[in-house]
Amino acid sequence: MAREVSVERVVPGGSGLARLDGAVVLVAGGLPGDRLLVEARSDGPRLLRAEVLSVLSPGPHRRAADDVCPLARDGACGGCDWPAARIESHGPLKEELVRDALRRIGRIPDEEIPGVRFVASPRSYRLRSRVHWDGIGALGFLGKSSSRVADLESCEVVSAALLERLPAVRAALAAANVPECELQTLEGPDGSPLLGEIRLDRALPEPEKIAAALHGPLDGVRVLFSGRLAASRGKSSLRLLVAGAPFHVSVSSFFQANRFLLGPFLEEARAAARDAARAGVSRGALDLYAGAGFLTRALLEAGFETDAVESDRSSSTDLVANLAAWKSEGLPGRGRAVVRRVEEHLHKERERRDVVCADPPREGLAPAVRKALLRLAPKSLFPVSSDPATFARDLAALLPRYRVSSLTLLDLFPGTHHVETLARLERRG
Repeated sequence: MAREVSVERVVPGGSGLARLDGAVVLVAGGLPGDRLLVEARSDGPRLLRAEVLSVLSPGPHRRAADDVCPLARDGACGGCDWPAARIESHGPLKEELVRDALRRIGRIPDEEIPGVRFVASPRSYRLRSRVHWDGIGALGFLGKSSSRVADLESCEVVSAALLERLPAVRAALAAANVPECELQTLEGPDGSPLLGEIRLDRALPEPEKIAAALHGPLDGVRVLFSGRLAASRGKSSLRLLVAGAPFHVSVSSFFQANRFLLGPFLEEARAAARDAARAGVSRGALDLYAGAGFLTRALLEAGFETDAVESDRSSSTDLVANLAAWKSEGLPGRGRAVVRRVEEHLHKERERRDVVCADPPREGLAPAVRKALLRLAPKSLFPVSSDPATFARDLAALLPRYRVSSLTLLDLFPGTHHVETLARLERRG
């Protein structure tokens, strides 16, 4: 049955919070100040989840309906869950998301958190994208709560360069009779070159023909069957220059996805590392979940002897290549790649460190990692997170030993409720 609700605020997970007959209603796509007609369903005692049927009265954070991507507006595309949020509202909305998570999940009072700095981003930001091919003609993101592929013709998430290439990529996939698969892309800051990796969950005959068909629409292509390389054509990696620092990055590797905030993100890390170096003694550092070495670079520039820990095969290969290349630059710090799971490395780690950076997957720090960090007790901890809920949980575990000296929110994912947090924690006492 359709009911009318008014949204009070947004909560971790991105939904708008409203109330109905004494129950909490979590409205997908609801924004503060919206008055909405919704279809609600029970999701537990005194908890309802709702979908928007119509906007009766838009709140101050909602864009005009005609300005919203039509595929996202009707739910056909799930590439962004806040398509209706004004870009200038992302700052206050995402700060409230983070603070709400810290209060309710972390039980951390507001006075423990200093003033929050927000770094905004334009739309069409993706340097790395992951789209789906349905095998019958559609290439794009999956639909909201659906396995159906929304065919992309316009988009506020991916770059204009990728959108321009998609028709040729779509035609090549169809001509090569490629079944349902995933396409991972990596592009230069200006959209060129554009590399792709076709990921299929089963082997097919003549993978070379697939690579040949896609090489042209893409400047380089790899074909993977169940995670194993079956064929390749052209380039598989790029040299990206970020705020003066060169990075070798492969299409298979993890790297920050927002083309506009790579520089500001690295500068934030550089400032944190420089400040820690001024107060340091041992000049030893750890970079956990190091990827291709994004945060490692900042630590080396500040003079830290850094162990960079990464277990992913592709990312660790790029990390080794980057450390070798940076050595020739004469950076003040020296780096060592540790190709090992973070939990395994920390179990054996005994060396005193001044600084530890940690940029884990969205699920956050494992309990064993949190415990090890408290045991090692570095002077400074720089946790990075893309999920306010897991950030709040992890921070709550660390705060008895640490205080927050600064918190920066980077809008790496505009159009979605996700936000990157970079905290500076200093050891108490």
